[in-house]
Amino acid sequence: MKQLFLLAGLPRSGSTLLGTILNQNPNLYIPHTSSFVEILWRNYSVWNDKRFAEDFMGNKMQQIKIPFLKKLFQSYFSELTNKPIVIDKRRSWQSIDNIKMYKEIFGISPKIICCVRNIEEIVASYKTLHLKNNKLWNEDALKDNRFQNALKDLQKTYNSKFKDCLLFIEYNSLVKQTQKTLNKIYDFINQPSYLHDLNNIISIDPHKEVEKLYGLKGMFNVSKSIKKSNTNTNILTNEEYNDYSSKTFWKEFTKDINIKESYQLDDIYHNGICDWKDAIKVTKDKYPK
Repeated sequence: MKQLFLLAGLPRSGSTLLGTILNQNPNLYIPHTSSFVEILWRNYSVWNDKRFAEDFMGNKMQQIKIPFLKKLFQSYFSELTNKPIVIDKRRSWQSIDNIKMYKEIFGISPKIICCVRNIEEIVASYKTLHLKNNKLWNEDALKDNRFQNALKDLQKTYNSKFKDCLLFIEYNSLVKQTQKTLNKIYDFINQPSYLHDLNNIISIDPHKEVEKLYGLKGMFNVSKSIKKSNTNTNILTNEEYNDYSSKTFWKEFTKDINIKESYQLDDIYHNGICDWKDAIKVTKDKYPK
């Protein structure tokens, strides 16, 4: 019997990278983007339409509801993978309606891994991607339903009684303290930790067809080794920055991984290397061969 966990969050926040890394685990299956939640919802909705249920099978329809929907999950993913644990990737899983559906079907609260990032960095990443693809950038580009709906659903769930279903994974944590962040995820889903090869990250499905659909080449690029995407918020206008920098609402949920300290150590390291190189240059200039 397969287990089901969920991967959601915000766009441009590392979910493709995270899914690619987790797929190295021989027990985990993470699709790039899944339609299962929509398939499940449509079938689930049939039983909530009393006219349909009563017209055909009456009370018996309700009796087979949960067993049928559970088997739908097992059958669907058995056709896709032999791995025992599925982490289904779709941002709509974080909506309250879908959380309620999951809880009714499986009898437990879902565990949803939510990839997040400072909102101004997400917007800067979108803008960079648009400009690289010679696409028009204006206010309409920020009205992308994938971004706005995900932000709205996540904030609504965060402020609800379902908040404890969410595990927030900061993009900066993922790229700066990768194994520690992965261990946190394994603890959350009650699975043993796995030592991932972070220098050999291979995406088996680069999603090129979806990139063509949106006209945004590089939308799902994943580097072979861990590397923070070079997103500079200076690309934003003052108005854009001010509008979005105040919308990061989950910070209290991600305090346990001290990214600031990590950045400080990186600065010390890189500054040390630079000082060392400068010292060598001065010595060579002073004592040429």
